[in-house]
Amino acid sequence: MRFKSHTHRALVAPLLACCALFLFSAVAHSQQPEGQRRPRGAVAGPTIKLPRGEGASAEQTAGAKEEAARVAAPQKWEYCAITGIVWHQKGFSLSAPQVPAAVVRYFPSTVEEVEGVNEEDAIANAFAKLGEDGWELTGIKSDISLTDGNGKSSTTYFFKRPKRSE
Repeated sequence: MRFKSHTHRALVAPLLACCALFLFSAVAHSQQPEGQRRPRGAVAGPTIKLPRGEGASAEQTAGAKEEAARVAAPQKWEYCAITGIVWHQKGFSLSAPQVPAAVVRYFPSTVEEVEGVNEEDAIANAFAKLGEDGWELTGIKSDISLTDGNGKSSTTYFFKRPKRSE
């Protein structure tokens, strides 16, 4: 029995020594002052913009003022939509050809028509005109109506652009 207890002590002593060493290093690491830590990662801190007269150039100050004005004033938008197709007769006789035109409605109350050779061409011409004028497509609404076996569909295209100063 004496042999077993002596062996037991021989195994426990190194284990206790390892635990004590681990605890000592953990306590020593936690007592390290905060000022000695180095920032990690791609960015060490925020960019600091100095006010004019303290190292900032006139361009930096003007840029900061423009950005502050932009953030302060919310962006305003104007809207329009291609609402459908209308057909116009070219000429006064009954046999005169009909030409399709895409109806562009500028909100709140202006309407314009853009002609084409066929319906797809009229819509494509309206898209091209609106794109040149700075409008972007923001949404599409499609309606399908089925009554008594007859079907009818319509599509509305919505656009927006930043409101121009008046």
